[in-house]
Amino acid sequence: MAKKTKKAGSSAGLVRLTRQQVLEGVPGPDGVRIAFAAAEAAMVTSLLKAAADDLETGHLEALAQGRCGTWLLDALEGADLGEPLVRATAAGVLQAAAAELSLPLVAWDGDGQVIGALLGVPSGTVASGLSRLPASRQQVLMSMLTYAKIKAVAVSEDARRRGIGAALLKRCVQLYWQLDYTLLFSEFDTGRELGPYYTRQGFTVLRPGQAVDVGTLLTGAPLHLGAGPGLTFFYWWRGSGR
Repeated sequence: MAKKTKKAGSSAGLVRLTRQQVLEGVPGPDGVRIAFAAAEAAMVTSLLKAAADDLETGHLEALAQGRCGTWLLDALEGADLGEPLVRATAAGVLQAAAAELSLPLVAWDGDGQVIGALLGVPSGTVASGLSRLPASRQQVLMSMLTYAKIKAVAVSEDARRRGIGAALLKRCVQLYWQLDYTLLFSEFDTGRELGPYYTRQGFTVLRPGQAVDVGTLLTGAPLHLGAGPGLTFFYWWRGSGR
């Protein structure tokens, strides 16, 4: 598998972050700090569950055990993401690898209380779809290092409308771009009418029935990704300006 290299410079127009900065937290609105969720797993899990009812058990267990996203932290220091992924695949522990490649972020207030959380994950839907195309195993695995889904973003009820969700999304985008990912995507319940909000954060929001092609880039064959009934799909290609 080709090495997943890291590039120097800025990401999403922001200064490149170090591992230590991500662990300690970077400034957000109203004295909030946005950081890698290395502690307070119970509160983070509670917030994430309130935002998404289909969180994988493996991700939650890894979060509780302090294993969620550790490969991404290593990659901020220049580690190759491809090598451990190949080893995990050979050992038959791809689900554990997906947790290691996930991005758990937390928002702390000035008192050190958790008031927001975000979880980004490799897309099992994309990997499964690519495996049905004339794609090599390497191309399927590469999708886990190229595309990521924002599985959940949540802010505690008493801390909403302060820009905390936007700050979590901003750092999520920055970190994935810094790690050379290409596409971020997610969906929301159409009835919540969140399209204008995600558009303001820089994402493109699709109309019902629309989809994006995530297959051609990696395999040369199209694979279209969109939202199911009652959901609205949004995405951001790196370098697209939106």
